[in-house]
Amino acid sequence: MSQVKICGGKPLGGSITISGAKNASLPILTACLLIKGVTQLFNVPDIGDIRTMLRILKQIGVKITDGEEPGSLWIDATEINCLANLADAEKIRGSQTLLSTMLTRCGEVRLPPLGGCNIGSRQMDLHINSLKRLGADLEMEQGWIHMKTSGLKGSTIYLDYSSVGATENAILAACLAEGNTIIENAAQEPEIVDLINFLNKAGAKIFGLGSKTIRVVGVKALKPNHYHRIMPDRIEAGSFMIATVMTRGDLIINHMSVADNSSLIYKLKEIGASIDIIGQDSVHVRMKKRPNSFQIKTMPYPGFPTDLQSPMMALACISEGVSVIVENVFENRFQVARELTKMGAKIVTTEKVATVFGSSSLTPATVTSPDLRGGMALILAALSIPDTSVIEAYEKVDRGYANFEKKLVSLGVNITKQEELT
Repeated sequence: MSQVKICGGKPLGGSITISGAKNASLPILTACLLIKGVTQLFNVPDIGDIRTMLRILKQIGVKITDGEEPGSLWIDATEINCLANLADAEKIRGSQTLLSTMLTRCGEVRLPPLGGCNIGSRQMDLHINSLKRLGADLEMEQGWIHMKTSGLKGSTIYLDYSSVGATENAILAACLAEGNTIIENAAQEPEIVDLINFLNKAGAKIFGLGSKTIRVVGVKALKPNHYHRIMPDRIEAGSFMIATVMTRGDLIINHMSVADNSSLIYKLKEIGASIDIIGQDSVHVRMKKRPNSFQIKTMPYPGFPTDLQSPMMALACISEGVSVIVENVFENRFQVARELTKMGAKIVTTEKVATVFGSSSLTPATVTSPDLRGGMALILAALSIPDTSVIEAYEKVDRGYANFEKKLVSLGVNITKQEELT
């Protein structure tokens, strides 16, 4: 277990560049399994979940070579081992799209129960039912998902919930299926658009980007894709914006998608932040006073993202007045509230609602990251405290944020990291 020590209380200042998106990289990496050839990816973030996925792909037989540019990879899936053991897939939730890609490539797949953060029920029913609609058969083997097909065929799929992962699995399986597939009530997240852009560059025929209805015309094969740059991580960008507001800083954030962060930008302006948009890929964030209280409700995109709910809870802890947060996506997203109370926060939670009574300041403490986004919330809280706090289980944050502590150091933050504590 690793930890970081943060002596906060100083405004964030300067400029920062956002890394590639974790939630776009993972499905695109698995999509490479559909291509019998070499793919080159750029802007792949160096984070824990990506390192795990690359290890899984190598176990399948994929050849992976680092490119000259940091974050660039050559992915050669010409030959793979369809009998590879996918046990490591249980370590990350992002491995869920191995279900469709291995099924398509090999005609059979065995996938273990999936891991990731314990933030609530994320059943695979939607994924499985979508693949069954396309002609796959299911067997459950001691918790493992075992699916077979003699050939996928296009169909109409209706998702009961706009699940990002289920939408991705349906798209990936439909790419090489025979005939046309219609996906209704599809998730609209920007990361899905990035996946579709990648697949279309490789010869797929996918229509309806960013809409609730996606049409996929099956093709016989995908071709090697020699250039695709992963989109910037909107959650990392949002975390830096919130950090600037909490520390009353002055920060320019580069290489981000302004449009993808519009719900957060509007909310931060509402609570008193000054945000200037520079072109389409940079913002200048300034905050000179204590933030106002606010209300947010998490929703699937384009609503307020659930992955920024925990960081916003940290912000609410030092805001003026009472803030209300409604979590509509994952039922266990409020686990971080207990750790924030160790820092002096006043939070009352029910199943879906958190009421946060803002305080003028928090107090230093030793706290433990309950999950990826909760760990980020604790780091943000520590940045606002003019004393030293310790955040344990930092490896959970490393799963989704590339070199975050190094980026904070470049902005003048007093932070030190210690690895592998026992």
